Amino acid sequence: MYEAKASPWFSYRLRRADSEADTIVGAYGGHPRGIRSHQWPRCQVCGAAMCHMAQIDAGGWLDLHGFARMSLFICHATGGRCEDWDPWKGANRVLLQRTRDDNLYDGPPTVRVYRRVQLGLEPAIDEAKLMKEVKERGMSMRRVLDALRHDKLGGGAVWLHGDDTPLSPTGRGPMRMILQMTTDVVTFDITRGGMAYVFLDPYDPTEEAGRLLWQGG
Repeated sequence: MYEAKASPWFSYRLRRADSEADTIVGAYGGHPRGIRSHQWPRCQVCGAAMCHMAQIDAGGWLDLHGFARMSLFICHATGGRCEDWDPWKGANRVLLQRTRDDNLYDGPPTVRVYRRVQLGLEPAIDEAKLMKEVKERGMSMRRVLDALRHDKLGGGAVWLHGDDTPLSPTGRGPMRMILQMTTDVVTFDITRGGMAYVFLDPYDPTEEAGRLLWQGG
């Protein structure tokens, strides 16, 4: 066990939980907890029920601005024609929940169900300190970024094809990355080697503050 530190530049590597001593922070795949059928997101492009990707709970490892949990969904119904990689088209959804409900409710059929993997954490990495050391010691930035190219909560995004950080619609600045996902723990349908990123708008207190996007490998 370790003490989680709440800082936007501390990141926590996510891994498969492998013992009862692990702090379980959420799960990839499976049937989402606490989502009733009328809450289940549907694609705004094709209308199909989205596939569940992940649920992560708030805690010392993740500040969700007062929300208790986030649930991630993506449309796989049209093989990419809905542009499910885009944070604004409505073919994926970050569902922010006020309460943590672990009950299972019936949901609509979806074209894909990912296997459920419970998630634990590695100890925190101070990425701000790491980047400072890169400059002071002349370390290889590529090598450092490759070392951060994993599933993690917080820290900075390791982009595959350039910075795509969403800007707040308020015009007040960029959103904050809260989750980075790869295809290593679960083989998400975001191309082999693809990476997904979840952002939270620090200027939006509503349930619409979260955005998801992905870049192909």
